[in-house]
Amino acid sequence: MLGIIFVFGSMTSLILEKYVLANNAHKWLGAIVPLLSIIFIIGLMVANLMPFDVLNIVLAVVYVSLSFIFWGQGNDLYHQRVVSKMYE
Repeated sequence: MLGIIFVFGSMTSLILEKYVLANNAHKWLGAIVPLLSIIFIIGLMVANLMPFDVLNIVLAVVYVSLSFIFWGQGNDLYHQRVVSKMYE
């Protein structure tokens, strides 16, 4: 059950990152989710709530990487919207 909640929460935050936070003129706003995810994962590992093993490290790296990828995609969506408005 906890895994399902994690996957659902992760996908929700990544979609929110791409279409809401990073898809605007303020680039720093899109950095909130990646930075919070790094802080959250480090906090879980320090508090020993997320054991320091290979699977958890891989999951953490994948999630943080996806956060930064979605941030970049959100910025690209914003720039495409601005460019299309200029040519209309």
